[in-house]
Amino acid sequence: MKSLQKYEDYILFSVTIGIISLSSLYSYLLFHTLSELYSIIIGAIIFIIAFNLRDKIEQGYISLLGISYLFIVIIDLIHTLAFKGMNIFKGFDANLPTQLWISARYLESLSFLFATFFINRRVRIYPLLFFYSAITAIILLSIFFFKNFPDCYIEGKGLTAFKIYSEYLICIILVISLIFIRRNRESFPEITFQYLQLALVTTILAELSFTQYVSVYGAFNFIGHIFKIISFFFIYKAIVKTVFTDPFNLLWKKLKESEENLKNAYIKLNTYTEVLDLIFVVIDRKGRIILINKRGAEKLGYVKEELIGKDWFSMVIPEKERNAIKTVFDSMLSGHIEITSYFENKILRKDGTERIFAWHNTVLKDIDGKILATVSAGEDITDKKVYDENREKLIKELQKALENIKTLKGLIPICSWCKKIRNDEGYWMQLERYIRDHTEAEFTHGMCPECYEKMKKEVDKKNTL
Repeated sequence: MKSLQKYEDYILFSVTIGIISLSSLYSYLLFHTLSELYSIIIGAIIFIIAFNLRDKIEQGYISLLGISYLFIVIIDLIHTLAFKGMNIFKGFDANLPTQLWISARYLESLSFLFATFFINRRVRIYPLLFFYSAITAIILLSIFFFKNFPDCYIEGKGLTAFKIYSEYLICIILVISLIFIRRNRESFPEITFQYLQLALVTTILAELSFTQYVSVYGAFNFIGHIFKIISFFFIYKAIVKTVFTDPFNLLWKKLKESEENLKNAYIKLNTYTEVLDLIFVVIDRKGRIILINKRGAEKLGYVKEELIGKDWFSMVIPEKERNAIKTVFDSMLSGHIEITSYFENKILRKDGTERIFAWHNTVLKDIDGKILATVSAGEDITDKKVYDENREKLIKELQKALENIKTLKGLIPICSWCKKIRNDEGYWMQLERYIRDHTEAEFTHGMCPECYEKMKKEVDKKNTL
């Protein structure tokens, strides 16, 4: 039963194409109408889903194709109504449906090509609708009103050179489109890519068939329509079923790509953090270490494996500071206080020694803005801290010493005869006393050689008398 469900689309399609083909035995006009209605319905479904999911589809290639098929099948519908034998448009012959056919195929092939420029890009739906509306209006006015669209079929002669060369040109455009999507196959789920390839190939075969028929009821016209039915089936499988009804294929592909990008980013980040002479650590909401660089673990006296999954606060924060820092951490995660981008604290190494680290911090958030973890880079500033403290201590000691030094400055009034100095109160005092009172200097008395000789002469003179 499961295997039957797996192939139910192919079974239904086979039955459908069989019924449509058999209808040609009764009436070729019936066959043509049914085959065209099949593709018209598929094209309309593609547009309806693409338009209604326009805000959900990120793949611009799919969005553009989905929008374009509305206008392709509009022209195809008019082509069906204008086909020879329908007798709806009076005054026109078999040239009209052929002109409509070739214009629809140009629009389809160019849409495939144009869409390749929007692989992995979003498109603006309403400008796109306006663009296709304008192009479609120009085509229909050219055929029905101005009648300046090139002839494609002449009764009794068959296809014109313009029609034949146009089919070849359309094939070339489709081949170029096929090359583009093959170069970008990684942008699609594999099954979608395969269906798009088959759709383009069968569309090319259909166009080649339409270069050969002479009568609009001929065998090559029949073969061309069969290939068109098959191509639309593959487009249905690629765009509607694979991309829209099975969207998780694309989602899973994007998730895998995101996972790969995240893995590459982690490898680069890990490389950078191992080069830096600091601790790089990520701590989750429960305070557990979920990532730490090798160099950082070594600075704490551990190997990485000893720290991963362990509680950061009980492992490396000194006990006397543990509760205070844990409280701040919990408050930041709960949003009660803002994340502290810089702070300093003591860290306990495995050997029991304490070091001082300066931390630069940020947080990781989920799509709802909830904080998942903190990311911190820490630098050991213990030696710098000790140096700065010693420096500050020395500066203070020098400043205190300078404050205790008494200095003499300014103009000092001194007697030119006895050398006494007048103090601030106006009293005259001995030089040595003044200096002793205003500085830290102390005097020891002695006698210079000149004064000694002078005093000796005076003493000798007194003794002689």
